[in-house]
Amino acid sequence: MKSISRNTEVISVSLPPKIAQKLEEERKKRGQSRSAFISSLIDKTSEDERWERIYKRGERTAKMFAITSEEDIDRILHGK
Repeated sequence: MKSISRNTEVISVSLPPKIAQKLEEERKKRGQSRSAFISSLIDKTSEDERWERIYKRGERTAKMFAITSEEDIDRILHGK
């Protein structure tokens, strides 16, 4: 008998009933399976954290170069 390889990993998660109900409601609204919905939440969380790091780096850079407007950026980039 030939075995079929999977490109997914099966995990088990326990949720309180109210959270499980919310999960079902939200995934149904989006027309997604539980797996797809949870995967999208993980991806979104990761992306949100990435943008938060970018934003914080931008704030530090703005302070370092005294950037308060687009004109300041133009001045820095083009020596105006």
